[in-house]
Amino acid sequence: MMPYTTIHPAMHEEVVHTNQIPLSEFVDHFDSFAGRSFPSHWHHELEIQLIVKGRAKYNVNGTNYSVEEGSAIYIAPETVHMMHGEVPGTVGYNIVLLPQFLVKLFQDMHFDKYALPLTEHRPDTLVITPDRKESHAILEAMRKMYYMESSYPAYALFLVEQILGIWRNLLSLFPASRQESTDEGQKLREQRMKAMLSYIWEHYAQPITIQDIAASANISKSECFRCFAELSKTTPIEYINQFRLLQAAQALTSTRKSVSDICYTAGFNNTSYFSKKFKEQYGMTPKAYRARNYG
Repeated sequence: MMPYTTIHPAMHEEVVHTNQIPLSEFVDHFDSFAGRSFPSHWHHELEIQLIVKGRAKYNVNGTNYSVEEGSAIYIAPETVHMMHGEVPGTVGYNIVLLPQFLVKLFQDMHFDKYALPLTEHRPDTLVITPDRKESHAILEAMRKMYYMESSYPAYALFLVEQILGIWRNLLSLFPASRQESTDEGQKLREQRMKAMLSYIWEHYAQPITIQDIAASANISKSECFRCFAELSKTTPIEYINQFRLLQAAQALTSTRKSVSDICYTAGFNNTSYFSKKFKEQYGMTPKAYRARNYG
């Protein structure tokens, strides 16, 4: 059975394990992303990424965070974020799950109160460094999950055991009181950004205008540009191109479709322009990229 997830398929990299609980695990090789960057996205699940090698920078709701090798970052559900490998060879290990899974796991034991901090998004981001006992325990549990083979007996039970330990220690690190944003304009902009990203994910293969993107969030074109500048550090057109190139790169390495077919399927209407933008982002032509990475 494939891992349960509600994240848009294009937002995934390599699935390293499969299991029968609503938990997904991924390894992100940042060098495989154009410019070692993964574009802005959001999902219903909470996410924790351990930097196994290198160093990464994250932008979460417009705020930058740096995570060193051996540290991790927690990102709350439904939070707009992007990431960038700051050095070549950066590798991250992700665990992604729905907080409701934790509630269901113990729904008959009245443990749901312990999941409220996760379901209520408190806080939206937390950098986890090995300077506290609780932080060290979280990082150690993630390292165990990263190195454990899925053929291990009772592997699903092992995952649940580690997740419970991570959950317990996360609660110790969270602030005692719920953090509420005092900037209502910021919260509204985040909601608009999520609507526009979702629109692009659903319609990237079709012609998209700035007006289309803005209309999906019921805002003006100027506000659309402001949202992307603040929360994605790019323009709407640059984001669309980056997202389409990501689809193309995945198709080049996972299918035998022709380059021209992939060009049009990814939403480009000109093969020369597609090849030019692809080479700008990946440093090689689509054919060379396929020859290097296919299979």
